[in-house]
Order: sequence, then structure tokens, then C-alpha cells
Amino acid sequence: MRVTIEKLVYGGAGLARTEQGVVFVPRTAPGDVVEVELVEKKSDYGVARVTALLEPSADRQPPSCPNYETAGCCHWQHIRYARQLEIKEAILRETLQRTGRMSWDSPIAIVSGPDHHYRLRASFHVYRRKLGFVEERSHKVVPINECSALSAELNAFIPDGNRILEAPDMDAVREVHVVSGPPVLAAFGRKRVGEGPARVNVKDVVFDLHPDAFFQTNRYLLSKFLDAVLSHAEGSRRVLDLFCGGGFFSIPLAKKTHEVLGVETSRTAVKQARLNATLNRVTNVEFFEGGVEEALKNSPDLRPDLVVMNPPRTGAGREVAGLAAGLKAKRLVYVSCNPSTFAREAPLVTERGYKLESITMVDQFPNTYHIEMVAVFGLL
Repeated sequence: MRVTIEKLVYGGAGLARTEQGVVFVPRTAPGDVVEVELVEKKSDYGVARVTALLEPSADRQPPSCPNYETAGCCHWQHIRYARQLEIKEAILRETLQRTGRMSWDSPIAIVSGPDHHYRLRASFHVYRRKLGFVEERSHKVVPINECSALSAELNAFIPDGNRILEAPDMDAVREVHVVSGPPVLAAFGRKRVGEGPARVNVKDVVFDLHPDAFFQTNRYLLSKFLDAVLSHAEGSRRVLDLFCGGGFFSIPLAKKTHEVLGVETSRTAVKQARLNATLNRVTNVEFFEGGVEEALKNSPDLRPDLVVMNPPRTGAGREVAGLAAGLKAKRLVYVSCNPSTFAREAPLVTERGYKLESITMVDQFPNTYHIEMVAVFGLL
């Protein structure tokens, strides 16, 4: 079929309307005229692949990453970066309306930075003792030599990592997690490699990085991302930080408030959070290991002025969103890396007496379809 791409949707594909219904076409740009072949047909939509680019969109540019064709991890590197930001903002607004029935006509602040060499963390898969990425829409591991998203230190690690994998005791390793402060620290299964510690300084706060513990990925946006949350802490005395990870928000918040309580399910992350608090001589923060829902249900006397939530891509969950809003803090700041799960849970917050006051889009992952946001709710 010959189709014209109308727009891009969350997930990265282009949308075209045909006589056979809606068709989603990966690796396209708005305005592209393409010849496509259907590869999957559902009752209400189809998925197609491009067989020929007939009329390229004005939004296009040549992809610069060597893995764009082979691994496919930079979904949108064929689109000019400034245009990517406009597309993501449009997708965010549409997702709020379509999924959450929330119309947001006010401005969305956008935080962005360089779109290359921004990652200070990476997870590699291993196949035949070589580091690689999983090919898009498959389970095949594609060996890589470099990646345009990785920092120079992480790119330099790849040949070193391949040499380490040649050792006899590396036979069972299937994933390698790496962070760069610098220096670079890597976890080959349970074996740690590298001369640490790997640490970064963000707004005069030192964070120790662990290969197996989550930390914000984009090294260019750490300060701006932190500001997007900290700017709403003025006047708060007690803060509850849910899904707190290694204390990225908790510790700077503790410097601005009287008391911070952090809750996190990962034991490794809690250990890092406590280490980071010690490194910064911050004593007015406590970290609790356990499920967030259980913590909220078992702590009826919590009286926070500010609640911060930074859940994984699957979202906080309907129960947690409702319980957090039920605390009636003056402000609730929801940091989301998935606009779809946010849009499903945001109405649960507004139903409990909050108003959505502001949205900031943080482009943590340039050249991909991923969207991160900071949404601020105020108690009416």
C-alpha cells in the first residue's frame, strides 16, 4: 500500500489511515509518503513495514547511530531533534486527553539538552561473550561496537567488556550493567569490575552510583530535572518520597525541609540511598525498604506537606495513587516515565481534591519515543 503518515504515536510508530483501517508504521516521520507491506493485522488496526520511502518528510535527517538499522534502539534518530520535542509534547497532550480524559491547554515546560552521548548508565545483553543490545521487536542480541547515546566512557568500556567476557568464569553471564561517574563500574552478574567509587555531583550533592541500582540516566539534565521537583518544596516541612531509589530527590529535599521519609522496594537502592545521605552528611532523612502500598496502608499517621512519587514505567498503581492523594499533602509531585500510566492514575488524584497545576516534560531519552514528565498537583 501507498500511505501518508499523519502523525507519530506513543510507542514510536507513524499512524496512517487507509481503506483497511488505521495502520502503524515504525521508522517513519509525519508527512512521509511511503510504500508499506502489512506484517500484522488485528481487528481494529494493522502494523506495516516500509518497503520504499516515496516522498520524505521535511522533518527527516540522516541517522547517525551505527545501531539504528541493526538494533533499532534509537527509534527516532531519523527525525530532527527540535521536531522530536514538538511531537512528544503533542503525544503527551493527546495521551492525557485520550487515556485520562484530562484536557491540558496550558503550556508545558520542556527540559532538554544535547541529544548525543547523554547516557551515564547502560545495560548490555551478552551473546557469545559479546556485549550487545536486543533488536527491536525481537529477542535477538545484536553485538555493538559503540552507541551514539552512550557517554564516551561507556563507549570506551565496550571493547574492555568484551575482553573480560572471554574469561572462563564469565560463561554464564547474560547481562552486564555499567555506570560511569567516571570512573566506569560494571556488574558482570555478581562480579564487580572497575576502580570505584563512581560518583556524580548534582547541585552540590554527591551521589554514589551502583551498576545494579537505578539512577537517572541523562547526565546533561540532572540539575534541571532536580530543579523541576525542588522548586515545589518551598514551605514544606515533612516530605514523603515514594519510589525514592538511591535518594536522587530525597537528599536534596532534605536540605530544604525539616524531614524526609523515603520508601523503596529495592534493597540495593535503599543501601545506596543511605550511603548517599552519609556522603552528604544529611541526617534528617530516613529510608525504608518495602512495598509502597504496604507502607502507606501501615502508616495512617503520616502528615506530609509534600508527596513525591517517581514510580517505574508500570506506574504507581491505582491503589498507591489513591492512598498517596488521600494523605492530603498541600502538593503532590508525580514524576512519570510513562504518560499512559500517568494518565490512568492522574484522575485518581484529582478525584481526591487536587488540581493539576503544571506539567514539565523532561526529555531524558532523546531520539527515542520515551517521554518523562513532572506533574504538580495542588490541594484545593
